[in-house]
Amino acid sequence: MNKFIKTLRGFGVGLGVIWLAGCGSISAQGVHPQSHALKVVDDTGRTVTLRHPATRIVTIAPSNTEIALDLGLKKDIVGTDAMSFEYTPPPWSQELKGLHNIGPSFPAVSIERIVATKPNLVLAIPGVKGLSQLQHFHIPVIILSPQNIPGVYHDIQIVGKATGRSPQAKKVIAHLKSQLTTLHNLVQKESHHRPTVFLDLGQLYSAGPDSYLNNLITMAGGKNIAGQFTHKAYPQLTAEQIVKANPEDIVYDPSDASQHIIAKLPGFAHIRAVRNHHVIRMTQPSYIDQPSPALAMGLAELIHLIHPRVVLPHDLSHAG
Repeated sequence: MNKFIKTLRGFGVGLGVIWLAGCGSISAQGVHPQSHALKVVDDTGRTVTLRHPATRIVTIAPSNTEIALDLGLKKDIVGTDAMSFEYTPPPWSQELKGLHNIGPSFPAVSIERIVATKPNLVLAIPGVKGLSQLQHFHIPVIILSPQNIPGVYHDIQIVGKATGRSPQAKKVIAHLKSQLTTLHNLVQKESHHRPTVFLDLGQLYSAGPDSYLNNLITMAGGKNIAGQFTHKAYPQLTAEQIVKANPEDIVYDPSDASQHIIAKLPGFAHIRAVRNHHVIRMTQPSYIDQPSPALAMGLAELIHLIHPRVVLPHDLSHAG
């Protein structure tokens, strides 16, 4: 499981609220909000005020970096965290060349490295320690943590507004919606069977009903078993629960497990997915576990894994 998903299931939006608790609305460069200032409400419910559209941006997490790149903001990115360099998938990964690496973002960021880039906006995710110190330098921080696919669209809009790229944000959202709709309709047309699926993100953590990953499983023509047991976004299921659900397909992240390990878990030998050799390795986990414009490629991957006979289009280009 990559660090982004570990962060989401370990911290959630709650910690994002805690790290700036009591700060209220945040204003850029220490100025008081003015009528002409840009105001956005991030995913923690904070109102972030910018004096003008951001032109020097630090991105933390691959999903935020991918959004910024799709909005045509590469020349405005003055720093990107190490996680983005490690986990951003192609074609976005090719666009990282020449960007400044500010180092690790977990367990904490280097405030010195961020401040040295002189940003007027930081795009972050919940659970990153140290970000509260940026208020002392009057550097605004927008926290993005979409809970579902509409939330991804909303976050693209937020970044577009904060950077003066609202028209481009509309184009990116329209392009992503079109791709997801095309893929979903293709599955509905070519396959009427909806297999039950256990998505193993590592250590039996999975995608709950309140997550964008659940949206992807449904759009890919599957039924997520996690919804039987919890409403959490990223629950850890027990082996007993998974055996009881008896999924037809188990899709797993190879960074944390292998088919051999999963098949040897207590009771798993009797699960349909194991008996029928439908324990399936994600080939591109970063497409699936990034709440960003990469979701179209993530959906295509899930369709390929659970409906391998469906012929997918070859032109899933991104909008950037």
